[in-house]
Amino acid sequence: MPDMKDKDTLIRWGSVCAIVSGVVFLVPLVFYFYLLPMAGSSATHAQDPFSFLPWMAVHGGVRVALWWSVCLAFLIVLFGVPFALRRKLEILTPTAAQIAELAGILGTSTIILASLLLAAGELPLAQAYVKANEEARLAIVAIYEWQRLTTAILFDVFGFFLLSMWIFVSSVAGLRSGGLPKGISWFGVVAALLSFSFATGYITKIVWLGESGLGALAFLAVPAWLIWLGAIFWKTGE
Repeated sequence: MPDMKDKDTLIRWGSVCAIVSGVVFLVPLVFYFYLLPMAGSSATHAQDPFSFLPWMAVHGGVRVALWWSVCLAFLIVLFGVPFALRRKLEILTPTAAQIAELAGILGTSTIILASLLLAAGELPLAQAYVKANEEARLAIVAIYEWQRLTTAILFDVFGFFLLSMWIFVSSVAGLRSGGLPKGISWFGVVAALLSFSFATGYITKIVWLGESGLGALAFLAVPAWLIWLGAIFWKTGE
């Protein structure tokens, strides 16, 4: 009986984390799709350092706030959702539940790390760029490009690939075992494919797959999946 109570408490905590993180995801969405374009930036702006760095030096606060809001959303996910989802599925599909949990922890941690690097690194480089002479600017651009590519591989590739793996394995395991309702399981498969599309689009440079195409829908599908999952966890923990 105590074990069952402990399990219900963990799932209830996972419910809170899932719902709160899903709602908090609205903040970076507002930054990404509204505030940044209003400030004169775009999804692909960072790929042009000679335009982006001067812009960043002036409007950098908006972009720094974006990365901090992304960190917060994924940190809340990390605090409880992968573990709670494993507890929900481990009795029926223990191996799949463990694999999914590991992918979820690694994926969210990788995205948090990349976001922290961007929050701390972009603005100082931009400020140094606008104050430097032409020769020094070339060196700063080289450092910036290294940072941009490193964080893109962490965030766009590894982070979203592992995120898609977590959601996909959990959803398929929940569907096959009956551990999750069919509706959220199938929606999870769609959210996982969109997240995978985001990562694949970056690697292949196929625009309609990446963040300017299908992959952008992952920013809506993943928060919706989290909120729906949190509601199911809450009912389970009652």
